Amino acid sequence: MKAIKALVVFMGILLVAGLGMIGYGVATKTGKPDMVAKPVSAAPVAGAQFGEITIPVPAGARLDQTLVVGQMVVLRVTGAGTERLIVLDPADGRITGSFVLSPENPKGR
Repeated sequence: MKAIKALVVFMGILLVAGLGMIGYGVATKTGKPDMVAKPVSAAPVAGAQFGEITIPVPAGARLDQTLVVGQMVVLRVTGAGTERLIVLDPADGRITGSFVLSPENPKGR
């Protein structure tokens, strides 16, 4: 019974010491310039209305996925035997580029 009491007292001391260390760590980190949250810049305001744009896709293809990556919009177009990634600038609706994904031709197989 004495061993259990000693173990409970020892674990209580560890608990108090651990909480004290956490409190000390929080107190010493608060207010330091390197720990202050930096303001995040607001999202850029879209430019003038660009109206309706036409994005050429192969016949039978469909829009499979739309992603916003940084300042660009990426459209994943699949079907009709091809897969294509189209990169758009949302500020003016301009197509900045596209990637046509094609299967690799294995040599010697």
